[in-house]
Amino acid sequence: MSMFLGPIHYTMFNKIKIAAGRSRAVIETFTKKFPDDAPETVKAALPGGSVEFGEKPLDDIIGDAPIHQFLQELIDKIETGEAALVTALLYRFPDEGKETLIDAFRSHGADTAKKFQSESDADAQAGDVNGIVNLLMQSYLEGMPCDPGGSFTGNGDGTVEVAHSECLHGPKWESVGAPAEIMCGLMDAW
Repeated sequence: MSMFLGPIHYTMFNKIKIAAGRSRAVIETFTKKFPDDAPETVKAALPGGSVEFGEKPLDDIIGDAPIHQFLQELIDKIETGEAALVTALLYRFPDEGKETLIDAFRSHGADTAKKFQSESDADAQAGDVNGIVNLLMQSYLEGMPCDPGGSFTGNGDGTVEVAHSECLHGPKWESVGAPAEIMCGLMDAW
């Protein structure tokens, strides 16, 4: 990897790992809440299981594969898997599924923010809009850096606006029958 692109690839891999962790958090939440039914539903949605990376560094995982293609395939796998998982859980748990998903996404987002805050300097702490924008830029999976997608802007009122020039997620969600409005709501909760 080049000195210029290397850090971008590591950031992308970190975003992919965060998204994979979000799916694992959803699985854990549903398994705790519905121990008799959730494991079977998860297995049907993700027959190969959730994506795990362990502690291996990106260089060891990728080997000699082309980095851009490798990362794009991981993004596709993670996002399609997450959408399949959400769809299966909504179908299996029609009464409590949506709220349980919102809780799991929100909780994972809060955990991600706490981890970010503990690793950041004091300037990016508690409620600092620039810190929140930086957190989103470092952790929100929005395709590859060369893709048109989302941008994050801090507003003067202490909030952050996410704007999309194009939805990169929609085709992946649609491919497994995930309702876009629910998926968008879950990403907003995160």
